[in-house]
Amino acid sequence: MDSYSPGTEVVIFPEDDSRLNYYGLLYLDERLVRGLKKDAIIVTSNSGVEKAAGLFTKKIRSIILVSKEEVEDLLSLYGVIDTPAPFIVVSLDSPEGRHADRMLGVKGLTVEQLVAIGVYFIIPFRPILRRFAYDGDDPEVLDILKEA
Repeated sequence: MDSYSPGTEVVIFPEDDSRLNYYGLLYLDERLVRGLKKDAIIVTSNSGVEKAAGLFTKKIRSIILVSKEEVEDLLSLYGVIDTPAPFIVVSLDSPEGRHADRMLGVKGLTVEQLVAIGVYFIIPFRPILRRFAYDGDDPEVLDILKEA
């Protein structure tokens, strides 16, 4: 595994929600540009995220596949950190206390907008329309790409 540097964003994908993971991967490059970061380390317990990430961006330093328990431990750490968080969590309801999922549908808010604006702070928001050239048959990758 490559080591962390200040120009690296650490992004945790704790969910098994394919739609949430799709938008988290789709807007990752934009987050890196706006956050003045050159690359990302992805931490996930979802092997579909691990397999599909390279279709969305080439700015991944490494992907760390961990157990669900290890992700929960990281999110517990997030809750006790007294300084700005050292990582971004692609979730609408994690860490504990985040309840963005309650905003779905309010004034027409979508998962895409909540991820781009609420998780990645991409403002102003402009939807990314993208097609993917994937001709494989991995069901985990196809599950994420079905949102495209």
